Amino acid sequence: MTERQSHSIRNAVWAVLFTFVTTIMGFVIRTLLIKQIGAEYLGLSSLCQSILGTLNLAELGMDTALSYNLYKPYAVGDKERINALLALYQKVYKIIALIILLLGFTVLPFLQRLIKDEPPAGVNIHLVFMLYLLDTVFSYLLYPPRRPLVVVSQQFSIHQKILLLSFACMYASQIAALVCFRNYTFYCYCFPVFSITGSIIYRIITNRKFPQYQAAGRLPRSFYGPFIKRVSGIAIARLRNASRSYIDVIFISSFLGLFLSAQYNVYAMILIIPQSGINILISSIKGSIGNYFSLENQERKYGLFDLISFIFVWLAAFCAICLVCLYQNFICLWVGSDMLLPFTVAAASALLFFVMTIGSVLEMMKDITGIYWENRWTPLVEMAVNIVLDLFCIQHWGVQGVLFATAASIGLITLPSDLYVLFKYYFRRSPVRYILKYLLFMCIAAAAALACCGLCRLKEGNDFPALIIRIGICILVPNAIFAAAFFRTDSFKSLLGTIRQLTGTET
Repeated sequence: MTERQSHSIRNAVWAVLFTFVTTIMGFVIRTLLIKQIGAEYLGLSSLCQSILGTLNLAELGMDTALSYNLYKPYAVGDKERINALLALYQKVYKIIALIILLLGFTVLPFLQRLIKDEPPAGVNIHLVFMLYLLDTVFSYLLYPPRRPLVVVSQQFSIHQKILLLSFACMYASQIAALVCFRNYTFYCYCFPVFSITGSIIYRIITNRKFPQYQAAGRLPRSFYGPFIKRVSGIAIARLRNASRSYIDVIFISSFLGLFLSAQYNVYAMILIIPQSGINILISSIKGSIGNYFSLENQERKYGLFDLISFIFVWLAAFCAICLVCLYQNFICLWVGSDMLLPFTVAAASALLFFVMTIGSVLEMMKDITGIYWENRWTPLVEMAVNIVLDLFCIQHWGVQGVLFATAASIGLITLPSDLYVLFKYYFRRSPVRYILKYLLFMCIAAAAALACCGLCRLKEGNDFPALIIRIGICILVPNAIFAAAFFRTDSFKSLLGTIRQLTGTET
């Protein structure tokens, strides 16, 4: 087992543990919000988080751009360059904290207009929003400058351990606030308090882990031209990402109300389970892939990209099928039938998850290769199309219209464009064979989804035994179909070879 693989496995193990704990606690918190004080409070939380997520665009992709510039210096041991980059990082994040704070104060007078109906009785929505705002501001103001070293050193597990400790303490305090006091404001106070605590712990640990690096020095003027160009490309992509999720929630709250926003949040919470797993898996392997790409030749880079694509398309298809077949049954068992939306919302959520997972892989490749500026217009086109479709579809088809609009804008605009640019400017080869291969995979995945849905309908009801049977169907049927369809391909053989190598069974 190579050092890169060892780091990736360690990162993945902690990522799985982190995802498991935060997902379970997320379910507990949302259940308590609905049962203890009312679904509208969940809708209000979702709205505040979405507004702050949109304001986070002030970060402009600095984190990604700085991490990209650190891969090469860290791989070759250029300490002076690393220190100068960390100094820039520290200055930039203090400015970002101030910008977000000012933007937050600008939004404050218009907060009531983003809620269609009346806010929950007895809650000061402006105070609640300020607590969420302070949580975001402190996360930038107090963030340690050595944080990117955790990524480029392939030790993302450090990040997971610190967050796991901080989040566990925060969740315990929030549960106490909801169960003992039934007070939503106390619940919100926990966000900035533990943001400060977590940032301080992070700073102490990373200082001890990387004592040889200090935020000091200056970069040459020649650095800033390409850097600003890259940040501009990433910033446009960040705008696009906001239109995918945060703006959707704001539209739902503004046009449909807090209760429907809470129902949507229930579906979104379930969607977070596979999304978090995929995203943290990407974060776990990203540093190793960046290190590999900084040292290997073009042919070996493409081989790794093709293998990663195969793995993530398989995972995306499997998880999407599980979502379609299990959504309604699980929600009934979790929070009751009152929180159910039509089955079309489940289907739209699964489709959105699939295209976003494929997009996440391509996004990771752009982070590693630095190809953002070359594709700078596509995110703007997707964002404009998505907002227009959202405004039209939410008035005609409600929540499912918003989800289908977002999925369509990603699948028809961004994915083809990202593939074209990645192959043209980095791999310098035709993408046709790659595209045909994964279009075939998607057709097989659609057939597997239909087969699973048909089998799941044979067991009627929304009770626990029905859920267990459907889970078994979703695990066995699609994976068996995928294995039968691809076991002769080079990608499947490479996957088996990688598994044997990781498990020590390679001969």
